[in-house]
Amino acid sequence: MKSKIIFLLVCMTVLFTACEDYTGKYQMTNGTPVITYIRYQSNDLADQLLDGAYMGDNILVIGENLTSVQEIWFNNVKALLNINLITKNALFVSVPRDLPSVRTDRIYFVTAKKDTVKYDFEVKIPAPTINRMKCEFLPEGADVVVYGDYFLATDPGLIKVFIGDYQIPASDIVSYEKAKLVFKAPPMDVKGQIEVKTLYGNSGRTKDVFRDDRGWITGFEDDENGGTGFVAGWGRPKRIEEDPELSLMGKYAVFKGDLDPGDNPRFVGAYDDMIINIWSQENSGISNPMFSSDPKTSTLKFEINVIEAWSAAPMIFMFDAAGTNEDWCWADGTKPRAFWVPWLSNGSYTTDGWETVAVPLSEFKYNGDGVELPLSASYGQLGIGVHNRGMAAYGGTACSPVILIDNIRVVP
Repeated sequence: MKSKIIFLLVCMTVLFTACEDYTGKYQMTNGTPVITYIRYQSNDLADQLLDGAYMGDNILVIGENLTSVQEIWFNNVKALLNINLITKNALFVSVPRDLPSVRTDRIYFVTAKKDTVKYDFEVKIPAPTINRMKCEFLPEGADVVVYGDYFLATDPGLIKVFIGDYQIPASDIVSYEKAKLVFKAPPMDVKGQIEVKTLYGNSGRTKDVFRDDRGWITGFEDDENGGTGFVAGWGRPKRIEEDPELSLMGKYAVFKGDLDPGDNPRFVGAYDDMIINIWSQENSGISNPMFSSDPKTSTLKFEINVIEAWSAAPMIFMFDAAGTNEDWCWADGTKPRAFWVPWLSNGSYTTDGWETVAVPLSEFKYNGDGVELPLSASYGQLGIGVHNRGMAAYGGTACSPVILIDNIRVVP
């Protein structure tokens, strides 16, 4: 570290010598400074004059009587001055890394007598960006976790979060850091795209919609049309549960069992507790077809919570005509399907609570061996199973996963 500091001081001495006859001795002067221009400290960028810079950037102020400067403020944040890096005509300073709570887009050069010279200069802080929501379908009061970048503010009142036209109260913003924002979910009738605003810009609206219930298939509850509740095709799934400690929004389905690739990893799973059949003809609350959007441009979404490690067999999704029994499950060569294998990259997979999963319907195009097929022609039944019907690479290692699933929907 000492060698880096010495190198920097040597470089600055050479730089100041280029600007004037620099003696290395600081002498404070009276009067007020005159700012001619600002540039980067590097000689390679000497011709690039600046009207702004990012936090932490090293800049060089060129002018007259700069030894009269006793304080420098960027917006309302005070910068650190080193008298060894100030001459009458050149002043080296780093843009503070602390966030301003007031944005004026000016530098303030303050003398010993508190006279102030203002210079237009923007401390550049990128606008926030949103990459994804951890879980898109949550009950009122639950923590909504948003990942992105530049969620920067000096207090909760300076970061604004919108879902559609609804603004999240500042008191409901739980926490924020550069790449993660947490706030309380609003009342259940609030749904829409998320937008984040700070002093430094606007994220724009997310493509994904919070609580997007277009193409709703099932949440495993009683249906809205007076039915007797969710009815699984051919009695599957076996497990519909509602443990308050685990529940996301009421009832959920459970995949649970032992998976052991053994000597034949091409055929793993497909047990009673590893299959869900959802039929529109058995449930008055599910339309046939199950959704109205174009399959080529739609996405299957659901929430999932993997509470015991999963390390064998993919999760397979297949659409077919209602009333086709379980032909989809065993027709390995002719029925198109999608694979979701989140354990493949690390060898094992669990989640930290409920998360949203998205599988484009354009990926529902493979047979059991991974050979491409035409997309399904019918969407009156949805089959989901944790099993392997031909892909040796998806065999994995023996495990006894517990996988919870809820809020199944297809969104355009």
